[in-house]
Amino acid sequence: MLRVYNHGPIIRLKMARTLFGRPLYIVQAYLVDGLLIDTGCPGTAGELLAWCRGQTVRQVVNTHHHEDHSGGDYWLQRELGLPIAAPEGALPILRNFPHLEFYRRLVWGQPRNLQVEPLGTTLETDRYQFLVVPTPGHSADHVCLFEPREGWLFSGDLFIHERARYIRREEDARQILRSLKKVLELEPRLLFCAHAGVVEDAVGAIRRKIAYWENLATQAQDLAGKGLPLTEITRRLLGPETLMTYLTGGDFSKQNLIASLLAADGSDG
Repeated sequence: MLRVYNHGPIIRLKMARTLFGRPLYIVQAYLVDGLLIDTGCPGTAGELLAWCRGQTVRQVVNTHHHEDHSGGDYWLQRELGLPIAAPEGALPILRNFPHLEFYRRLVWGQPRNLQVEPLGTTLETDRYQFLVVPTPGHSADHVCLFEPREGWLFSGDLFIHERARYIRREEDARQILRSLKKVLELEPRLLFCAHAGVVEDAVGAIRRKIAYWENLATQAQDLAGKGLPLTEITRRLLGPETLMTYLTGGDFSKQNLIASLLAADGSDG
């Protein structure tokens, strides 16, 4: 599935692998002034390639290495000869992508290995200049792109949702909070998220997510101080786990979020 939406000079691509006609997990990429930000998953690479053949795409950037953000790289590079850049930490992973768990191969597909160029501190198009902002937490190599004149923040997987309740085992919630506070200082006017889409109240949305997670952390610490186990703390604060947690073998879970908030020393600075 690939659907196209226009937002002034920015084109939003909504992509997902489908099962019985239903999208499994939607991810969004953005095309602005010839720059394609993220390339979706391997399962939609063919659709993306076909669409890009009719567009003016001059360069590609990945916000991080995850397969739902880099999965179209191989075919865009091979068939269209497009230059692709990614954060430094993503390069060895993209060169030799690890064999993914079954659920990830089912939902997104297994990426092909490729060589890409390291992303610098800025990225230029004909009309815009983007600052490359390191924002680790979701992954160690994660970056956001910020266009200061326009106030555009392309946030990859940093934001996701104001009340995000699940994270993967490898994610660091406290580090994500630090990264959110970092981009908040930029005072973005529009947020372009890979999952939430276009968020118009960028500053307010980021503030609300920070407040929500910090409040969760405080409540979790209080309950932990009373001797409650992690599973009970999670159930009280976020409710029972859902089917997604069981289908992913616990890789996506509410408990991962609470555990990550509790594991840190409480310092967000």
